[in-house]
Amino acid sequence: MMLQTFEFVRRFLLHALPARFVRIRHFGLLANRTRKDNIALCRKILGDSKTATKEKIVKETWQEQLFRICGIDVTTCPVCQKGKMFRMAPLFPYRCNGP
Repeated sequence: MMLQTFEFVRRFLLHALPARFVRIRHFGLLANRTRKDNIALCRKILGDSKTATKEKIVKETWQEQLFRICGIDVTTCPVCQKGKMFRMAPLFPYRCNGP
C-alpha cells in the first residue's frame, strides 16, 4: 500500500496525543477496575464453569527457605548438632565512640 507523504503524516498524527493528555492503556473488558467481574461474566456466557484461582502463597521465614532449598538448618546447635537454638532477646548493635 502506497501513501502520499501528506496522508502518511496525517494518519501517523492521529495516534499522537495533544499536550496535557494522558494515554489510557487498559480499557474495555480487561480494565483493571472490572476485569475480575467481566472475565467471570464471559466464562458464564460461554458456559465454562472452570475458574482460575491462585494458590495461597505460604509465607516462610528465611530459615525455613534455606532449609527447604539447601538442606541447611541454621537453628541446630553448631557445637552438639542436636539441640535447637532460639532467640531469647534481641542483641542491639553496640555503638563505640572511635578514637
